[in-house]
Amino acid sequence: MVMDFARIIPPYSPAAWLDLDALDNNIQSTNRKTEKVALRIATKSIRSLDVLHYIRERTPHYVGLMSYSTAESVYLLEQGFDNILCAYPTLDKASIVACVPYITQGAKMVWMVDHLQHWQFLQNIAAEQDCILDICLDINLSLALPKVYFGTKRSSLHNLKDVQNLIHECKDFHYTRLVGVMGYEAQIAGLAENIPDKLNLRTAIRTLKKLSQFELSRKRQKIVKWLQTQGYDLEIVNGGGSGSMQFTSSQDEITEITVGSAYYYPALFSYMDTMQTGFQPASGFVLKVTRHPESQVITCHSGGFIASGSIGREKQAQILYPHNLSTLDDEGFGEVQTPMQANGSLNVTIGDFVWCRHAKAGELCEHFNELLAYRDSKLVQHMITYRGAGLCFH
Repeated sequence: MVMDFARIIPPYSPAAWLDLDALDNNIQSTNRKTEKVALRIATKSIRSLDVLHYIRERTPHYVGLMSYSTAESVYLLEQGFDNILCAYPTLDKASIVACVPYITQGAKMVWMVDHLQHWQFLQNIAAEQDCILDICLDINLSLALPKVYFGTKRSSLHNLKDVQNLIHECKDFHYTRLVGVMGYEAQIAGLAENIPDKLNLRTAIRTLKKLSQFELSRKRQKIVKWLQTQGYDLEIVNGGGSGSMQFTSSQDEITEITVGSAYYYPALFSYMDTMQTGFQPASGFVLKVTRHPESQVITCHSGGFIASGSIGREKQAQILYPHNLSTLDDEGFGEVQTPMQANGSLNVTIGDFVWCRHAKAGELCEHFNELLAYRDSKLVQHMITYRGAGLCFH
């Protein structure tokens, strides 16, 4: 059921909202698309302990969390979560050391590496602490063509030879244990084909995505098979995420997939071919109308919640209700006020509310202490965000 924004009066504004009916739908859709493998929740796309628990309880094939910082990993261990894969290499010694007591007591914590310096850093800490730290290799699955680099600039492990060289350099590291491989197909999972300002690139993006699927499958399988022949018993072969659920889950080498954004279904995913059906907007923010400067223009207080990434219209929020409002080209979503133009009849005035949808998922939670959780358009719960718990992870 879609929230009836016309009859909801939030207790305050600006505020972040969560539609539990839509979230339930998105959880079920995600479960269906990923049921062939285990599922790991991407915490950066959620950023609320309450919501993480909510999703975990409704995901039969849940296996663990993918954290996005070492300090966040410590917090999640403190809160009783187990089986955490930290998605990015870390040089945060204090936070790694803080995880050690949980690891020695049996908690599963896996650290990401793609360079000798990453692995050596973890090896040195493990030796100092006299413990074993588990390692996962981050494989670069971007498609590098002669004149086009299609993907993200992240891992230095571009091919099997790079992996072999790193393994050779670290073969005598006895305080670390290689347990996993992650190959994140970012250019498939997170790149939208139908961005309004870039429709001329739609065909090229679709073509490059298909080529990427073919190439990255061969690369990831080749690396996994070689590691297995070398005696590495890989517990994790991870891929993801929301925009590539069916493709990633169908790959023979994959043991688990990471999903996060699909649960909130942010605005950016509305432009993606693979996310056109089965999902509903589940989170966003609401602003109060505080000015009426012109006959067809109202102005809301606050509203500058712009998504990260390269600058473009798709990184701005979408207005969900009233449907005939749009931001002004010259102002967009402002820092402390946001003017909006009506196309047709203006149905809101001072004191009314405008409901919006953030372009990305968990980033919205960085601006609010809680999510106002609605069911059947009724406020039923206040779900605390990381920020509301007094936390800020980078």
